Amino acid sequence: MLARHLEAFEAPGLSFGTWEPSWTDRAGVIHLGWYRPSPAAEAFLADVADGGWVQPFDWRAWLETERGKELAGSPAAVATASAEELGQLLTAIVRADRFSDGSLAGAYQSGLLTAILRRAKALPRSVDSQ
Repeated sequence: MLARHLEAFEAPGLSFGTWEPSWTDRAGVIHLGWYRPSPAAEAFLADVADGGWVQPFDWRAWLETERGKELAGSPAAVATASAEELGQLLTAIVRADRFSDGSLAGAYQSGLLTAILRRAKALPRSVDSQ
């Protein structure tokens, strides 16, 4: 299910989303800016959710482990990730975005999300169909 997004993510010029600027309404209320995912990003996130890739676990502590740091810091390292580690990494990225808007965009721009999709494609078919 995830690997189906690989072609779009590898295509030149894919927009993962845009930043919406802050603005003040007529009553003087300030509305903070936010990151608006593109339709391609939304479809990817829907498959992440529908596939059960985001798991309840202490993702912050996992990111501090040697393996968590390695995978989060290097798209090349993702090529050796297990299905469980892909789930942990996806969980960390998705959850981090709730606390720091744009974390998903950063993961896309760094090549980390595309590396995850490549690895999902390489794993046994039953894993990617989660």
